[in-house]
Amino acid sequence: MKIFIDTGAFIALTDADDNNHNTAKAFYKSVAEKGVRFVTSNFVICETINYLRARISHDISVSFRESLKMSNFIEIVTVTPYIEESAFNIFKQYTDKDFSFKDCVSFSIMKSIKLNKAFAFDKHFEQYGNFIRLPQK
Repeated sequence: MKIFIDTGAFIALTDADDNNHNTAKAFYKSVAEKGVRFVTSNFVICETINYLRARISHDISVSFRESLKMSNFIEIVTVTPYIEESAFNIFKQYTDKDFSFKDCVSFSIMKSIKLNKAFAFDKHFEQYGNFIRLPQK
């Protein structure tokens, strides 16, 4: 099984001061033990690196990226022009939501590879519909 992993989950896993840190660690450990693989995007990685650099330290942001390069259970999808255009169509359509463009890219990727579960603390995955946000509170 594969689960999409979003920026908030990466931050919660990395930042011990994050409100969701313990929940994220417990969830990650439980699914990793079951052999779950994660999928994310280069946009999510970029956003996470920027956040970690600004809020914690340059060293932590570098360490985060280096650990992803060594991981054999996190797949990074590089955003293609097709995914970007699909994301922009989602972005344009949902005028009543405050989805970021990066959120829409994540939705587009999830739709294209038929994933319906996201390791995320972001309500937008549920708002978009047909996605299950994990861990459920």
